[in-house]
Amino acid sequence: MALRDGRTWMEHLTPHACWDLLCEEAVGRVGVLVDSAPEIYPVNYAVCDETIVFRTDPGTKLRAIDRSPSVCFEADRVDPETGSGWSVLIKGRAVELTSAADLGAASELPLHFWTSGDKSHWVSIVSAEITGRRIGPAGR
Repeated sequence: MALRDGRTWMEHLTPHACWDLLCEEAVGRVGVLVDSAPEIYPVNYAVCDETIVFRTDPGTKLRAIDRSPSVCFEADRVDPETGSGWSVLIKGRAVELTSAADLGAASELPLHFWTSGDKSHWVSIVSAEITGRRIGPAGR
């Protein structure tokens, strides 16, 4: 359904459309609770069977996921020249992958890093809810 506010055109995306868009991107943000306060971290990610997979080093993010696995994940794309873009939000549970089968499957994903480091811990976010919006100029 498209909603108009006079300035923009907005479409609420289906879950299938959300996953398609997530497959086109490689960087998103994961929100975790650290000592009862929200923190957001950029991560390189890949999509595998409607789950988000990323790698991380030991540290605050991994400890937060271990203590409180309820997370949110967001990815988007914005074109300021056209006033268009999209955003997808996932609410779900993050789990560290530990089985040989899961690690083997994850290692085959096209996952590239911005930063150096071992990134030896694989994390999967299993979606409980996925929502998305696409926005564009009015009159679209």
